[in-house]
Amino acid sequence: MEEEANIAHQDSNTKTLMPSLAPYVGMEFRNSDEAWSFWISYGAQKGFEVRKRYTNKSQSDGKVTSCRFVCANEGHRRQDKRDHLTKRRRAETRTGCQVHMSLKMDRKKGNFEVSELVLEHNHIVYLPQTLHLMVSQKKISDIPAFEIEIADDAGIEPKAAHELASHQVGGSLNLSYTVQDHTNYLPTKRQRGMAYGQAGSMLKYFQDKIAENPSFQYALQMDCEEQIANIFWVDAKMIMDYAHFGDVVSFDTTFGTDKESRPFGVFVGFNHFRETVVFGAALMYDETFESFKWLFETFLKAHNGQQPKTIYTDQDSAMGKAVAEVFVEAWHGLCTFDIMQNAVKHLHEEKNEDTNILSDFSACMFEYVDMAEFEHKFDIIRKKVSKQTWLDGIYKLKEKWAECYMKHVFTLGMRRTQSNESLTNDLKIHFKSDFDIIEFFIHFERVVQGKRDNELNSEFDSRRNLPKICMRRPPPILVQASKLYTPIIFEAFQGEYEKSLAACTKALEGNNEYLVGDFTFKEEYEVIGDPSKQTVVCSCRQFDRTGILCAHALKVLDLMNIKLLPPQYVLKRWTWEAWIGTVQDNQGRNIAENPMDAMLRYKYMSRKFLNLAHQAANIPECTVLVDRALDILGKQIEDKVNGCTSTDPCTVRTDDLFTGELVFW
Repeated sequence: MEEEANIAHQDSNTKTLMPSLAPYVGMEFRNSDEAWSFWISYGAQKGFEVRKRYTNKSQSDGKVTSCRFVCANEGHRRQDKRDHLTKRRRAETRTGCQVHMSLKMDRKKGNFEVSELVLEHNHIVYLPQTLHLMVSQKKISDIPAFEIEIADDAGIEPKAAHELASHQVGGSLNLSYTVQDHTNYLPTKRQRGMAYGQAGSMLKYFQDKIAENPSFQYALQMDCEEQIANIFWVDAKMIMDYAHFGDVVSFDTTFGTDKESRPFGVFVGFNHFRETVVFGAALMYDETFESFKWLFETFLKAHNGQQPKTIYTDQDSAMGKAVAEVFVEAWHGLCTFDIMQNAVKHLHEEKNEDTNILSDFSACMFEYVDMAEFEHKFDIIRKKVSKQTWLDGIYKLKEKWAECYMKHVFTLGMRRTQSNESLTNDLKIHFKSDFDIIEFFIHFERVVQGKRDNELNSEFDSRRNLPKICMRRPPPILVQASKLYTPIIFEAFQGEYEKSLAACTKALEGNNEYLVGDFTFKEEYEVIGDPSKQTVVCSCRQFDRTGILCAHALKVLDLMNIKLLPPQYVLKRWTWEAWIGTVQDNQGRNIAENPMDAMLRYKYMSRKFLNLAHQAANIPECTVLVDRALDILGKQIEDKVNGCTSTDPCTVRTDDLFTGELVFW
């Protein structure tokens, strides 16, 4: 090589130098770390691996006095007596290369000076294109490490995340690490996350969440051996959602996801877009009555004792007993999907020529609104099966699942834990059985955030897209409803109004009492109206169940010349204003879903005050000046806070924080 030809060869007591690098001899560094960084950079430039040969320290003060940095191919590997027994020996990497840089400390100056430099390699150096593969050049600095952790928390596989990072910097050659380094970094990250053990890391995770938002809550139930048995947690958004939409709740523990396969339970419901919202979650040790009782009591405590009107669960007897004891104001229903699954299991095994037995059972569950008809049809099913044990058991619970026994129940149209099942399916996509507890929490948080993103998308779309009114000259009641209800609820209301237009009526003896049905009156309902109070009551009781007036009631409202929805028939939880209203946690604090702006302002002011106090504390006159100024400022802030109202809050513009100005408007 031309470069090697310029090397001046001398005896071992002299320096062997490349003329172009001769100025490096005598070069000074402030410390050995600075010299090491230089050697790494030089190795990258010339294409060779580097390592430290030795470092000498003073016995008196422990300071480094001299060191030598070498090519990684320096020396030779020690002979192993077992080499002859090895079928596949490791490849040789040492060639006895003499390249090195020695440094000595100058006691007077306190710095390090290059005392010896050898730069002639006895091996082939690496190509520039393979720089990112050299061990001494691999480095995951703070920013790439942060991006790796973010990608992992988002569920992006290492290979895909590495490809993304490569595209961002113009190719993998410009990255300082490989996909394998990326993969190897993740266990290190998880080890840091679990540095305090499972229990300690979990508590730290919860405390960090509380630091982010004081309204975050968690609860732990200990067993007789003082070990954590059951875990419940709820964040600020869950508390707010429950306050607005916690009238109907669904809960089940369908599967375990963490590596100990604990039952995982989640409380969910519907928002005003009929989308899933989460009210709380739990990891449980077992599914006993005591565990469920503790969980349900903890759930209510987190939500200020607000009882739901209806709660759906599966057929677990221990769970049902706990529901009856804790949710004393709620109607308890059974998940129809779970019941049908059991029906398939028990009824499908029957050797019966009638293949419609499952559809007959489904009709008993959903179609028959008359109790006598239900009883008759159910008796027919009994006669078709030989083993009636399961049928007898489910019949005893008919009030919890049969349509004819649920006319009075406020269900919002929910008959099953489909919200849980939807969330469960999303969780199964992302969860793995070997997750540790912190990974479990992070990935659950990500899945819940996905649901919340869907909610925001619906909110955005519903405000962008005007409601579709199917009439050219819509009546006032439809125009009113289109402005009150969210799109999906308005569509349901408009459907009922269209049915009312085709409905027929028969006047009864009482004032404003009618039979309303189709033109054949095969299905008719009694409706009683009161024009003075603008009330209407239908025997189908749809409004009591779903919060949306039925076609029969709308028909009679029109007959009474009531052309707008009376206020008592506009359920707030279905309207645009469902989210309006201040919600407090169980400590009496107003909940802010995302208080990060306030936290940023607090950190900014704290840093300024501390710097000011540090400067003023050394001079008495400055201390007095600051003290007086703070008294005046404190009085001004108190007046400002007292002048703020809930309808006209004081707001700080966060983009002015970094200019040193706090702007109020």
